[in-house]
Amino acid sequence: MKQFDINMDSIIISSPVVIFLCRSTQNWPLELVTENIQQFGYRVEDFISGRIQYLDTIHPHDLEKVNLEISECLKDGCSELTQEYRILTASGETRWVEVKLYIRKDDNGRVTHYQGILFDITQRKTAEESMQKTLEKKNELENIINSSQVFVFLCKPEEYWPVEFVSENIAKLGYTPEEFISGKIRFEDLIHPEDRERIRADVARFSREGYNYCT
Repeated sequence: MKQFDINMDSIIISSPVVIFLCRSTQNWPLELVTENIQQFGYRVEDFISGRIQYLDTIHPHDLEKVNLEISECLKDGCSELTQEYRILTASGETRWVEVKLYIRKDDNGRVTHYQGILFDITQRKTAEESMQKTLEKKNELENIINSSQVFVFLCKPEEYWPVEFVSENIAKLGYTPEEFISGKIRFEDLIHPEDRERIRADVARFSREGYNYCT
């Protein structure tokens, strides 16, 4: 039995999921927190002694939102909710966490405790923020292109150069992107018949010689 307890402690410490139980009074004093809280630089004793309260770890910019969401949950009579917010590690580093919060009540229906399951989602949030920035840059670039006299095409290296992408400002020439994407109009259709053979030859030569672009 003793060996089993040791193994369970080892599993908890190595787990990314932190479990805590705190009273629903001011600053949420903790009554229980798993040892793996150390992944954020804290010790169990820091919380159980009252030296640090759970709400002390929440990023100041997110604290109002966290309290408001819980207040609304209590007002609606729900028994659990999931939140995402930032916390500060013992060294002051910011981490994103997802917290599944269960609301405990006594026999008279009064809220006594919050039981939480906390998971570090910093890596996911960083990826989401990076994707959002990439999307914003893409939209900014598209806006610049669409307001200019430059038309951007992406064509397959096949006969007649079927179009996979064309910028929205192609409308300035009286076409729509859908006409090209659907294959109704091909890029070669834009080239004057007397110039097509020359353009084909130039592109073929530049491709053979390894150029990334030609003019």
